[in-house]
Amino acid sequence: MKRVQPFPSFDIVLPDAVVHQADERVSSYWVDGERVLLQLSSYVKPEGSPIPAEQRLQERIAKSSGQWKIWERSPLATYGAEQAIAETVDSEGLLWIHAYFVSPNLTVYATVSGPEDEVRNTQNWAITALDSMKLNPK
Repeated sequence: MKRVQPFPSFDIVLPDAVVHQADERVSSYWVDGERVLLQLSSYVKPEGSPIPAEQRLQERIAKSSGQWKIWERSPLATYGAEQAIAETVDSEGLLWIHAYFVSPNLTVYATVSGPEDEVRNTQNWAITALDSMKLNPK
């Protein structure tokens, strides 16, 4: 396992075998031979109040035509940020978990996607990575 910094504002722990692809807005991670994908983006807001996680999630759901299930309890300890998480299944049968983590100066948006049995696996490296998220104080 290794600790990586997808963006300067936070870091996560990922398997050594993880493959990474990034542009200026999204960092994507996967392990060759596995079908789970983790994608992360973040937004730093130096001033003012952040948009609440629940509001961000509701806006995401409103843009979609699929059926969503909101997680009533998050299994993630993710750096104590306000969290809002929901899941949906796409037309190809892939499970998508959408998660917003909001702290006073930082919003992280994460998706974990793949076959339902692999995404729900308690040993899922992508969910474990989200659970390991730590803010990098400025």
